[in-house]
Amino acid sequence: MIFILTIILVIIFFSNFSLYWILFHKVKEKKSKVIKLFYRSFPIICVFVLITIPIINSSFLRVIFPENSSYFGDYWNLFALLGIAFMIIGINFVKKAKKAYKNKHITRSDLITSGIFRIIRHPIYSGWIIFYLGAALISDSLISLILCPFFYVFLEFHALVKEKLVFVPRYGDKYEKFKEKTPNRIIPTPLNLLLIIIVFIIVYVGFINNN
Repeated sequence: MIFILTIILVIIFFSNFSLYWILFHKVKEKKSKVIKLFYRSFPIICVFVLITIPIINSSFLRVIFPENSSYFGDYWNLFALLGIAFMIIGINFVKKAKKAYKNKHITRSDLITSGIFRIIRHPIYSGWIIFYLGAALISDSLISLILCPFFYVFLEFHALVKEKLVFVPRYGDKYEKFKEKTPNRIIPTPLNLLLIIIVFIIVYVGFINNN
């Protein structure tokens, strides 16, 4: 049951992005109420999926869903603390991005390159994936952890396409210079190196715990 529900949530996540680009290409009038409603609900749906998947797959719900199992076992406490840290970092990324957008000196047509955007070009997507990784660690769920790289790659692809089809045509050379000054699209250095190390530790601990 939980596996099927997880698959449905993953499909909703990917379909949400697919609809985003279908509307972008097919609908010329983007100021209609329906289109505005979708673009407002787009991030809400994404965040809902990224929060719900770790919750329903959590090992703490084994009483309700017997198929849920513990991945970290006795090592969970350590990974839970790491997960909390990642969730805080993820939330902080999103808050700083929204703060930059709300700057009274910046209009909707301006290219934002200050604040968190100095180290990352898409801090909101960064916040989403980092928060999800933290939630997956806390949930003690193998399925949630396996889905993490898929979500990351998909967000990277979405950000890449958005840059080519939206930002570069809109800002031109300004955006090309921005990309040179801020080379990291979603995961900043040295966090990307830290994540690689953590992945190896997760795999190793899971191997020990399940053998």
